Amino acid sequence: MYTRRDIGKVAFGGFAVGGAALRAFGATNDSAAGGVRLGATTWSLRDLPRVPGKDNVDDLIAPLKAAGVAEIDLWSYNTEPAGPNFGPGAPPPPAAYPVKVHHFTPEEIAEANLAVRKLLLDYRLSTPMSHYEEMRARFAAAGISIAAYTVKYDEVVSDEEIDVTFRQAKALGASAVNAGNVPAAIVSRLAPVAEKNQMIVSLTDFSLASSLPSKRFRINADVGAITAANGSPVAWIQENHDVISQLTIKDRRRNKGKNEQFGEGDTPIQDVLRLVKAKKYAFPVLAEYEYLGLGTPAEELQRCMDYMRAALA
Repeated sequence: MYTRRDIGKVAFGGFAVGGAALRAFGATNDSAAGGVRLGATTWSLRDLPRVPGKDNVDDLIAPLKAAGVAEIDLWSYNTEPAGPNFGPGAPPPPAAYPVKVHHFTPEEIAEANLAVRKLLLDYRLSTPMSHYEEMRARFAAAGISIAAYTVKYDEVVSDEEIDVTFRQAKALGASAVNAGNVPAAIVSRLAPVAEKNQMIVSLTDFSLASSLPSKRFRINADVGAITAANGSPVAWIQENHDVISQLTIKDRRRNKGKNEQFGEGDTPIQDVLRLVKAKKYAFPVLAEYEYLGLGTPAEELQRCMDYMRAALA
């Protein structure tokens, strides 16, 4: 059995992967949100330092608590061991004999990526569900509930691995597995697993709202993406509220524009939040820090949360 530390020891790789309301499993409301389930995605804190071979759940909890986040979309990136850091490092110190730097070939990099992927597979299949239940308890002790578990499924994922990730999500207390924007072939394989585990599957392609494959599927609606596609987030939510699992809040420019600091793009975040409040929609509304901020990830997440609370005041 491979351990989290084994994954960190791979020499030069990295992970190859990049009406109907969702039930609230222990969800709590932000006291300043007027009943709206405000929270955040842990992808917002993706730039926190990672230690190869370890998860960073404990490192997430402090900034989430500081920002008053009571509900999250937890990414598997955070619960699983970090791969080795193979990015550019500091230059070697002066030496009498120059240090020869090895430049990895594409073949070597591909081999390392495959090795890390195999280690991740073994880790997923061998880690007991009690490990994820313990993670859930750590978040719960900090007053944080897990609304959804995001897993990025690649083309080589096995049916057994898919089933394990759904069981992990249940152990974490999540009601939904967010699968992102996956190929149709993967979607068809997720359907029976979702039914077996009695879980919701969320897709990010909002254009699929009227053609979801089964009652188990919902949309993780990114209001920034709707704006960038020159749509109206408010109108889209009103028309499709019964198939929304969560709203992901970003502020983007129209015409496929970039992400901006909340309040500086074209996304009508305030109107979206007030609609959710007025209609008493039950799905969570989760900030995602995606723009290029000047502060630390924790500071920018705090900024996002403060903006949403002010918009609801």
